[in-house]
Amino acid sequence: MKAFFIMGRVIKATYEELFLVVGLSVAWWAGTLLIVTAPMTTAGVQSVANRIANYKRSNFDFFWSGARTHVGRGVLLFLILLLAPPLVGFSINFYFQQQGWLVLFGILMAWVLLILLMGGQYFFPLFWQQNEPDLKLVVRNGLLLSVRHPLYSILMLLFQGLLIALSLVLVVPVMLLLPGMIALSQNFALVGLLQEMDLAPQPPEMSGT
Repeated sequence: MKAFFIMGRVIKATYEELFLVVGLSVAWWAGTLLIVTAPMTTAGVQSVANRIANYKRSNFDFFWSGARTHVGRGVLLFLILLLAPPLVGFSINFYFQQQGWLVLFGILMAWVLLILLMGGQYFFPLFWQQNEPDLKLVVRNGLLLSVRHPLYSILMLLFQGLLIALSLVLVVPVMLLLPGMIALSQNFALVGLLQEMDLAPQPPEMSGT
């Protein structure tokens, strides 16, 4: 299946860009611990991951440029990803505590949360895939991709969950690999879909075939 092929690309890219992925992960943790810089740090990591997924030249300089570019929109997108799932989760909990037909709203909101999580993995990759980021297009296209490719999106989301679980068990990769691999997974997931629509470059070994 396509999703497993993309997972292989993520692992291959991590191996080939190991030192860069480690550097990005450490930078993400450092920026996140400061809280205020977390949105910019996330944007910077995602910027580099997007370049790797599109087979472009990548180094740590692109992290700094990504962190400084489109700061306002990057912060807003970060807040959407940070706050939207807990708010929907609160609504789910509220409706499930009610009686009668109101529970149906809880079921509906559970579906909304699933679609939000599936689509959310594409938000920052779509942000950097555009020449001039448009948040409305990012959110709309991310949710649309999740609805059109539900199995693929769920599998890629589960893959990211597996990375988190393994990192928690192994401890060291939490610091050294996890943030970078999550960003790579999200960007390769998006690019994999765009390649099928001829909207992103094919892997170098597949060019001209």
